[in-house]
Amino acid sequence: MSHVPLSSMSRLSSLKLEDIDPAHLRVAARMPELIEPRRDGVKVTVTLGSTKTELVLEPATEPRELAALSSFQRAGARLWSYSLTAADSARLRGLIAVAVAAGEKKVSIAAGVDACRRASLGTAPLPATTFLRTDAGGFIILTEDLDLRSVVPERDLADKVPPCD
Repeated sequence: MSHVPLSSMSRLSSLKLEDIDPAHLRVAARMPELIEPRRDGVKVTVTLGSTKTELVLEPATEPRELAALSSFQRAGARLWSYSLTAADSARLRGLIAVAVAAGEKKVSIAAGVDACRRASLGTAPLPATTFLRTDAGGFIILTEDLDLRSVVPERDLADKVPPCD
């Protein structure tokens, strides 16, 4: 089981601010069928210099959105895709323009997916994979098959992954 592929580290380290296209920015997740992203639980934090901006994404449910992830499908898991709202897309575009005009080159992007459960978590591994797309190109794997049980103590798992609404 791996977490962050080396190829992803290379792509992320070479990411340039001007290469980010808010209209194409996506966060996706592959999770076991019994868990899913929480409403308003998919976020991107963009850090430009010392300015940190958190953006909440919305489901991207059109068939073409999930088609772009079809090669990542696995039995027993479900894929989810999220995009920026029109307002946050414009907000990010403005932040990038200001940063580029100011000569800011340092950018950091973090994606997070808070999950909820539709059934008992049982005792089996809970492998989750997260993806990021910053432009019209392909997805970058941020974490691959990270077992939630390996990062959340068992005693806290039910609180960290509450029942879905």
